[in-house]
Amino acid sequence: MDKNEIKDKLLEIIEEEMPEVDKTSIDTTASLADDGLDSVSLIKVIVDAEKTFDVAFDDRELALNKYENLDDMVDLIEEKLQ
Repeated sequence: MDKNEIKDKLLEIIEEEMPEVDKTSIDTTASLADDGLDSVSLIKVIVDAEKTFDVAFDDRELALNKYENLDDMVDLIEEKLQ
């Protein structure tokens, strides 16, 4: 799975978890907080990402400040899939 596929799936997860956020308006290079994600939303997205990509995030990877932007999450998932 390439980065674009991972990013598309993550955007779908965000849209499912946060219907008020339009995935087409998300700037993947902006801060997650700027995109409307808070720590609770992030946990929901991570739980769904674990199921979708069949990967596991450890406790250190559950903090909002771990990810500067959505692209950081994409990179981490890509790394876990290898």
